[in-house]
Amino acid sequence: MKDFNEAVLTINVNVDVADVYKKAIEAENSPTGLRNQWNGNYAFVVIGDSNTIYQDDTPVEKNTVNLTIQLLSHTQPNLKETVSWYEAMGATVIYKNYI
Repeated sequence: MKDFNEAVLTINVNVDVADVYKKAIEAENSPTGLRNQWNGNYAFVVIGDSNTIYQDDTPVEKNTVNLTIQLLSHTQPNLKETVSWYEAMGATVIYKNYI
């Protein structure tokens, strides 16, 4: 839809706090969220599967999981600012439809 700006990011977090991250990210990007003033973005977070890393061809459980953060906004500057902040915190942008 051309009226919205979108971005999808991914970030790796400890599996024990993945649900907390999901709730916090969705809450702070909602009109009734944690901030005094809403940033104009909506967020939906998907918790992925646990990650396995390899050392010398041997699988080693790392106890982490990827979060996929989907952001949607009518307001491009607000979304860009939020995406930049998440990138500074270690997230990787995997999709965006704004310039």
